Amino acid sequence: MRTRANRSRVGLLAIAAPSAVVLGLLAAGCAAPASSLPEVAATIPPLADIVREVAGNSARVIRILPAGASPHTFEPTPGLARELARAGTIFAIGHGLDDWVVTLAAASGVSRVVRVDAGVRLRSVAHRETSSGGDEVVDPHYWLSCANAKRIAATVERKLGALFPDQAGAFASRRANYGARLDSVDAEIRSMLAHLPTRDIATFHDAFEYFASDYDLRVVAVFEPYPGREPGPRFVRDFQRKIRQAHARAVFAEPQLSIDLLRPIARDLGVKLSVLDALGGVPGRETFIDLMRFNARQIARSVAGT
Repeated sequence: MRTRANRSRVGLLAIAAPSAVVLGLLAAGCAAPASSLPEVAATIPPLADIVREVAGNSARVIRILPAGASPHTFEPTPGLARELARAGTIFAIGHGLDDWVVTLAAASGVSRVVRVDAGVRLRSVAHRETSSGGDEVVDPHYWLSCANAKRIAATVERKLGALFPDQAGAFASRRANYGARLDSVDAEIRSMLAHLPTRDIATFHDAFEYFASDYDLRVVAVFEPYPGREPGPRFVRDFQRKIRQAHARAVFAEPQLSIDLLRPIARDLGVKLSVLDALGGVPGRETFIDLMRFNARQIARSVAGT
């Protein structure tokens, strides 16, 4: 991810810059055949899955971010813009994670971008190069919580019901059923993580605080202060010190991000290097529920050796 940070800025500028190429391709046609169902879109895989659970067979859901990609380095294509032109609404996380979707929506002629954080208690975090302080920002990873997923589903239900009132009852029923399933997996994860020998973990970047808060875990150290920004030497030393002081047993990388610098540090510290996934959308964790189970199992196996 660090080597792609400049590409991310170029990609965002390419969207914001006149959008002449995208608009020209839209005008030229070449669009895929239109679906017989009404269409909406969602930015990241877990959000798209939640929208699909509520929409059911009443609407087609377009997922914007490809599997394995990071929203921090995403570069939309003209083909995607053509596909989005058929969607009347895009659901987004916001708070800096997928704000590029606003410009993409404008280039695609989509009139509504709906941020799904209604009712969510958002965390404020300080990004910093050292432990001395930094700028306060909102942590956008609020979907990594079953309780917040229920709130997201409620927002989606309200919006879909307003867009397609003849299907409002079906949306409400699906949302209620999905909420019950989320409650069940939440209880399952709580049981899975109830008796860990330590509740301290270290992560690659600051993406898992909502998950940790739900399950009484403590993120004692974060390797990258910003996604895509390589930490300075003082930050790396501070990262190592915190892991030693907490006697943490595992450091968790992410599959979408480069971890070349993290491997030797984990080896020197004598801790296990494992993976947590904030985005999923790949086999084994294609759904939000599968993603949450995957992360819980990774923590249980790495920390407790189960």
